Formats: sequence, structure tokens, C-alpha cells
Amino acid sequence: MTLTDPAGRPAAEHRIEALPTIHDADADAWNRLVRLASGSVFHSWEWLAAFEDAPPGAFEPRHLAAFRGDELVGICPAYLVHDCPRLSYLMELGEFAPTGPVLLAHSLAALDGGPLAAPGHDPAVDALLRALGETARSAGARVWGVANAPADRLGGRLMRHGYATAHITTSYRCATDAPSVQEYWAFAEGHRRRKLARERRIAGRDHTVLDEPADTDTLVRLVHSLLRDRDTPTDVLPGPFLRAMRTRLAPFERSITAADPAGATVGVFAGWQFGPLWSMWLAGLDTALLPSFVPYRAMGGRLVESAVATDVTTVDLGRSNGMEKRKLGAHPVPLHLALRTSGRGEQAALHASCLRLEQRCQGPEEQLDLTRRCC
Repeated sequence: MTLTDPAGRPAAEHRIEALPTIHDADADAWNRLVRLASGSVFHSWEWLAAFEDAPPGAFEPRHLAAFRGDELVGICPAYLVHDCPRLSYLMELGEFAPTGPVLLAHSLAALDGGPLAAPGHDPAVDALLRALGETARSAGARVWGVANAPADRLGGRLMRHGYATAHITTSYRCATDAPSVQEYWAFAEGHRRRKLARERRIAGRDHTVLDEPADTDTLVRLVHSLLRDRDTPTDVLPGPFLRAMRTRLAPFERSITAADPAGATVGVFAGWQFGPLWSMWLAGLDTALLPSFVPYRAMGGRLVESAVATDVTTVDLGRSNGMEKRKLGAHPVPLHLALRTSGRGEQAALHASCLRLEQRCQGPEEQLDLTRRCC
């Protein structure tokens, strides 16, 4: 399906194509655009392919690609969502029950969402947002939106397009483009650095931190162990979904693990590097052996120091544990859910629902209290 810009812009400026599967896109061209647009692994062809392999719910791909002539200049991964435990929980909190499916760009499971455009093609983002609404209407979705849009990139633009927005979670990111480990830690006062170093030594006393991944079965087991410990249903990250991600994203994997004295893996931070951005997406813990994330500080410190003086300029430490991540030099990046509908009355109801949702999500330390269903 091909969409064109509506009246008010030359139709030839951007040609928008809707893709019913990511396999209709050239992987190399897609990933090249993601890198040019400073995107993350969550926009990569491989992530989207894994999502099709084993989605955590019922989703139909409706990806949008923007072309200038024959050149791919923008993308907007999106899914027609029929069933998603995370989205259902958010709608429950916001007391909003849309009729029929929701077109979402693209996944609440990701740490980053929304359209991307190559440098010099910023208008393609607006074209993609307009096409998102057109695609929703043609697919029978009365509501469409963007999941986990970073406040520093998309928030204002979405508001200008009339979206109702809610700050639903926070991701924590470290700028690791320091010339040395010593200069990276210079952000903290001397006594704080010494205290953190002591805490890391204590945290790592009974565990060995390794720059290597866990095997897939161990990863799934530890992730689900931590979810259950936090009263979060495992259907937000089902086993087949985790396995598909592990397989598809293997070229980008950079994970950190913690092993006990017997060599058994008891903790994991699973992450992937795409370009200069290293995203730590999953955490897992053997909660039968460890009542809390004991090796956290040792693993976190090792992770950040592994990125300094490399091609990694940013480490996204993911959601939750904001206080601990601040100690590692991370700054908070609010992530928003932005929703639109075509009817004026329904849009007013969406704004009220998003306000209610944001109020109910807010928790201490800029972290949102969504651990039950939206980890």
C-alpha cells in the first residue's frame, strides 16, 4: 500500500509505503537508515523480525517507510495491536477502553519508539505521523499512537500533532564518551566515588562479573524469576519472545553476567549494541538464591566502565532502580505514550485518560510504579 502526503504539501515530497511485514524491507537499507537517524536496536530490522517470529501478544505489522524518490529517508515501525498485556494494563489504569484494535508505533516492550528520519529529511517525520493516522483509519483502528517516545526527541512534536501524552516510564542513560574511566567517574565527589567503589567491592565479593552472555535457557529462567519476584506476569516477556530476540539480535549482543563461586550464572544484564548506543534491555536474577539484586553495583560498574574509551557513546540502563542508576552517572529520560483518535469528543476523553494514567503511574525518584504489568 502506498500513501502520499495530504493537501498542503507536494504529493511527491515523500512517498509513504506501508509494509505488512518487515521481510518486505531490505535489511541493510533499513538498518543503514536507523544508524543515520541515531536510532537504537529497537528500530533495527532484526528486532522487528524477532517481534514477528514470536510476538508478546497479538500484533499485525503495519510498518511505514518514507521515500524521497527511490531513497529511503524515514521509517516508522508500527503494529496493529489486538492484544498486548502491557497496553491493556495501561488502558485499565487510564480508564479508557478503545473499541477495536490500536495502531501503535511500535512496542511498549522496547526502550525507544516512534518514527526516525535521516539527517536533512526532518519533514519525513511529520509525513510518517500523518500516514500513521491514515493507516489506522484504513485498518479499522479508531485509536493510534506512539509507544515509549523519548521526551527529548519526539514529545513536543507529538503534542503539536494533537496527541494526548502520558509519561508512563523512565529510562536511565549514561554518556560514556569520556576519554578514560577515571574521567568518567569525575562527575561524583571524592567521598561518593570511594563509597561507590567500596559498595562495588562488597557487592562483588561472592560473585564474579563476566563480559559474556548467559545461555538462552538460563536467560529466560532468570528473567522470569525476577518478574515473578516482582509480581509481574511472565506474559509481558514470554519465553518464545525472549528466544526469538536472542536469536535475531545475536550480532549485536553485549551482555554482562554474574556467576557464583561454583560458576553458575545467578544474574544477567542482557543488552545489545547498535551503533554507538548500548541498550541494556533485560535483567534477570536467581531469586531462589539471592533475595535482592546483590551483585547489581558490581555488574553496573563493570558495564559502564566497559563502554568508556570505546565506540559506545551512550549506555541505556533501561527502566527501574533509578536511584542505583544515578549513582552510576545515569540521567533520566522520560518515555511517553502518545495517543490520537479522529473524533473530537474521543480525543478529549483520551487527554483525560492520559492525565489520569500519568498521575497513577508516578512514583518516587522519577520512576513509575508499573512493575506489576509493565516492567
